[in-house]
Amino acid sequence: MASRPISLVLLTVILLAVIYLVAFPDGGFKLFGSSPSCATGSTASSSATQLAGAVDVRVLIGIVTVPGAYERRSLLRLAYSLQPRPVRAVVDVRFVLCTVDKEEDRILVSLEIIAHGDILVLDCAENMNDGKTYAYFSAVPRLFAESPYDYVGKTDDDTYYRVASLADSLRGKARRDAYHGYLTPCHWRPEKQYMSGMGYVVSWDVAEWIAATPALRDDHDDWEDVNFGGWLRKGGRYKNVYNEEPRMYDYWDREMDNDVNCFRHEHTPDTVAVHKLKDRLKWARTLHYFNATQGLRPSKMYNVDLQNNIYRV
Repeated sequence: MASRPISLVLLTVILLAVIYLVAFPDGGFKLFGSSPSCATGSTASSSATQLAGAVDVRVLIGIVTVPGAYERRSLLRLAYSLQPRPVRAVVDVRFVLCTVDKEEDRILVSLEIIAHGDILVLDCAENMNDGKTYAYFSAVPRLFAESPYDYVGKTDDDTYYRVASLADSLRGKARRDAYHGYLTPCHWRPEKQYMSGMGYVVSWDVAEWIAATPALRDDHDDWEDVNFGGWLRKGGRYKNVYNEEPRMYDYWDREMDNDVNCFRHEHTPDTVAVHKLKDRLKWARTLHYFNATQGLRPSKMYNVDLQNNIYRV
């Protein structure tokens, strides 16, 4: 009789193990980004540990936004969660805010943190060109000291990175003094070019150098992205520069008045990042082009015609 409870417990453990493996075949439930493309939320800091030995490039992307941009963060979480998983890579995505001051934002951002765990709140006053970039890059080495990344990136909340393409574009690149993005002004005075604010990535050692150089905090007399390129030049870190033109670009379609140029053109299959997704329609067309809607299956519960009224770029 004593063996029956033991057998029952053993059977229960085996059953739970089978359910776990079926439900979570990758070794655990992952919040937005990890399923399937990149990791954020409470699992983000441990994503590389979970995949140790299986990855050869690890990237942190900080999306610079403001506390009140709830809808945009919700859209970005959805957009990134539906991307294909990058091969042998971890791309962790976090939203970057400065100090949250308003009462409603303190409460609602706290709810986002509880639900998603994908927000960094830095010790700075919210700003666009007055030190937020420095605050972010200088904080990263301390925040992620236990599990350093290979690369650290910064992007805007109107940019859509395709994380698999980003990982592929970084794979095999230098792991020191690296500066990756879209060089602007395009095709003009290389000694003055810097990576466009749509998104740029540096190697981990550059982030460590920024954190160890507090004088950079007050070295900003221009747009922050212009200043950032200047920091790397003055600090001797502007050595391994990778320009992703034309795979990084501003959004364009044939309904726009603007012409195609060196930084603005229609979507291409090998895109790394699309910038200036300023409204829902641009986001919708971009996500449809990159097949984010391919998971929609026929059902009696809805009737959505994805082909009707889709404007072809």
